[in-house]
Amino acid sequence: MSAMNEFQLQTAPIPAHQMESRWLSALMSLHYRAGHLDAYLEELISGLSHGLGASRVMLGQRLAPDCYDFIVSPELHPGEPENRDDWNTLAQDIIAQKASATGSLQPTLSVAYCGVPLVTPRGHCCGVLLALRHAIEPFQTEAQQVLTLMAKQAAMAMELEHYYQPVPREALDAATSYAATSGHPLQLLQDKLATVNQQLTQKLDHYRTELQQVSARLQVESIAHSSLEQRFRKIFEGSNDAIFVIDPAQDQILEANLRATELLNYSRQELLNSTKISQVHPEEMPQLLNFTKAVFDNGRGWTDELTCLTKSKHKLPAEISAAPIEFEGRPCILAMVRDISERKRLDTKRKQAEAHAKKALSHLAEVGELSSMIVHEIRNPLTTVLMGLTSFQKLDLDSRFKARLDIALDEADRLKRLLNEILLFSKPQALNCKPLELNRWSADLLNSVRSHPAVVDRNITLVTNPTSAIVSADSDKLKQVFINLISNACEAVNVGDSVTWEIIHPSKADYLTVQVKNEGNPIPPSILEKITTPFFTTKSNGNGLGLAIVKRIVTAHRGQ
Repeated sequence: MSAMNEFQLQTAPIPAHQMESRWLSALMSLHYRAGHLDAYLEELISGLSHGLGASRVMLGQRLAPDCYDFIVSPELHPGEPENRDDWNTLAQDIIAQKASATGSLQPTLSVAYCGVPLVTPRGHCCGVLLALRHAIEPFQTEAQQVLTLMAKQAAMAMELEHYYQPVPREALDAATSYAATSGHPLQLLQDKLATVNQQLTQKLDHYRTELQQVSARLQVESIAHSSLEQRFRKIFEGSNDAIFVIDPAQDQILEANLRATELLNYSRQELLNSTKISQVHPEEMPQLLNFTKAVFDNGRGWTDELTCLTKSKHKLPAEISAAPIEFEGRPCILAMVRDISERKRLDTKRKQAEAHAKKALSHLAEVGELSSMIVHEIRNPLTTVLMGLTSFQKLDLDSRFKARLDIALDEADRLKRLLNEILLFSKPQALNCKPLELNRWSADLLNSVRSHPAVVDRNITLVTNPTSAIVSADSDKLKQVFINLISNACEAVNVGDSVTWEIIHPSKADYLTVQVKNEGNPIPPSILEKITTPFFTTKSNGNGLGLAIVKRIVTAHRGQ
């Protein structure tokens, strides 16, 4: 049995990047030696106390149903624990649940706890493992997992210690005396002891196998954890955002990535060893503390109302996304910080542009109003002039004066049309939209425009959509659009040439296209980009408002 006097009891690393490698190594190096149970348990709770950041770790061995003998983490709180009744009660509650538990003791004690029953491989509950800290720092799932693994190994060690106890000399003497006085052969007792010893050896072999399996599983978990930590470290260091781990209560920066050092112009050593949070937010610490409190309360937070002061005393507007984490055994904030100086600058320019545009629209509206007033003021006397010129047509005039009269009438009529179009262009396009079946409506409109001077002697073909094409539109406004487009298409080609008017509605699409095309030469690109500009025209007798009005009407219909 001497070859079985020592077993390696390893622990799983906490699956969180905060745990220090030296603590993991310390826990994994713990071992139980037969006859040294107390020393092993003290080592175990001391390592847990340090690694979990607990103010106290206690292991209670069950002496009776409601009585426990507690071993306390010696380096922090030597001696027997106070409030024994409270601990006994808590231990009983945890054992009654038959599972790990976390919570806080209020109002008797302002303590957060994480407790795990000590259950041997045979299913016997022999005690409880407890970790304690201040109630404002509750234990997370990772701490619970570590305690569960260590509780299982502590229970194994306690049961192994029970089986390793040597047979007392007094018991051997009593057995020999009993054999001599009772008449039972000593050989019979020796055989029974050999049988018991064999059974114990088998159980110990079973426990050793279990321990080896646990050790192998923990090694696999350790490798997986190491790989995961490396991946997270790559993400941490390669992030385009500055990442900080901060403890607002202690005014400390605990961790920072490369982008964080570039953002603030400090070295990593300066950030972690000599730079306070209050140096980065010298005028905003109350706002920062309120923000971090909200992050702790809500589980996450975001703000773009804080600035960061660099080493060179330059203020950077910042966008901060944050979440609470446990780092080195204390509650901290993981903050991702992004410099939004460029965004703020562009936002300021956008607001300035919007203000200028609003002012320009206001001026444009004033110009439109003035244009309407001028049009009305000119159109009234122009009507009188037209009436006078028309009356002269009834006179018997010399051919020379008649030619001048015809020119005057044409120019007056052109001026009247121009005034009407300016008035139409300056007015807002208020629509009276109703459902309109475009196939039938287009056919009716085409029949009415065939007598138009620009359309006569041109071949116009209407290609309707195979299915019904219903739109919400203002019928009168659309007439202005298509009369103008058809007229332009006809004016640009010779007599007898063809013009096609086609309605296209793709299946299941929520839009349709109306295409008017002739057989003339394409419009040059340099002119095409200007054709809807007011007063731009290539016609000798045009005024450049027709297509500008078309564009306004189409835009008002949310088209293009």
